[in-house]
Amino acid sequence: MRLFRTDATFTKNGVPLPGIPFLASSKAQLVEPANQYLFYVAAVRGRTRSPATWQTYADHLYEFFSFLEENDLDWSQVSREQMAVWRNSMLDRGLSRNTINKRISTVSVFYSWCLHHQLTSTLPFSTQEVFVSKPKGFLAHVNVSGNQVQANELTLRTHRPLPKFLTIPEAVRFIDALSPRRVQLVAYLMLLCGLRREEACGLDIRVLPSPAGHSPNKAIKMTLNPSNTPTKGMKERWVMVPYSLAGHLFDYMMRERPPLAKRYAKRYGHVSTKLFLTKDAEEMSFDGLDVTFQRASAKSGVKCTPHRLRHTFGTYEFLRMAEKKGTDGALHWVRDRLGHASIMTTEIYVHAADLLKHDDVDGYVQETLIRMSIRP
Repeated sequence: MRLFRTDATFTKNGVPLPGIPFLASSKAQLVEPANQYLFYVAAVRGRTRSPATWQTYADHLYEFFSFLEENDLDWSQVSREQMAVWRNSMLDRGLSRNTINKRISTVSVFYSWCLHHQLTSTLPFSTQEVFVSKPKGFLAHVNVSGNQVQANELTLRTHRPLPKFLTIPEAVRFIDALSPRRVQLVAYLMLLCGLRREEACGLDIRVLPSPAGHSPNKAIKMTLNPSNTPTKGMKERWVMVPYSLAGHLFDYMMRERPPLAKRYAKRYGHVSTKLFLTKDAEEMSFDGLDVTFQRASAKSGVKCTPHRLRHTFGTYEFLRMAEKKGTDGALHWVRDRLGHASIMTTEIYVHAADLLKHDDVDGYVQETLIRMSIRP
């Protein structure tokens, strides 16, 4: 089984549609209806407009159809028992239960789509009621469902792990070990604004606010527009950028970036609007950032990933806002700042925050800015 993507020569009704994933068997035969579904996900379905989402769906179907091919199984004749064998094979390979459940969910939705479009007459699974937990007191005044939801019977019971986060001194010590300056700025966007790796690396100069005319004592609103910044799910949201950090970002854009931008434009014949460019005048890559984080982890003795900085923001920000707005208000605030699709995702910070002393949260942003030492 092989996974490919279309290039600009692939068209539909005369419109080029590059980047759409599709599967081909080991005998170079197109895999239908998997490819029909992937086309629907990428080109038709309004809720899946992000290429990263297309890739996730494709990876999950690739895993499943590889299993079918290896065992000479027809997708339309798969039994519930054979689906369970696939699930158990992933357990045997050491995949996490969360990862397995996500793949099962994608395949379940694929089969439901096929049933709706009369491409199959049966589903190789059924659903059952399961109970989900919520933080004590969370939306108790509107919770009348008994916390019951319908779930695929093949899904595994999971225990949601607490998010791994750093204390502010640990986070600053790690960021101090990062080099060069632009990578430190990327890290502070994750720590103080909750940006994802993709959002920080791909931040567009057109969304960067100027600190001019703003009070040094107040954070500045920055709107992440999906038309020019790679937000998850292509959803717009806004974050608050501390004045001092906004100043460092604006200084980088005005002083360090221009000669790099000129080299980029000369090489490629067009202007890059990405804020962060490397010393080689290339747009920052995710792989390059990950390697830089690994080196800084070894140098500082603080193990850190981009997502761990984002978790640190979520944990501290939840506690800070809980003192002002209560648990419900803080959850909604953090959900919107992090861009979570569901508030259930944000709930992990309720329990993570219990591991912090409340005294450590008071003025955590100001403490970070005081400790912050970005190289010139």
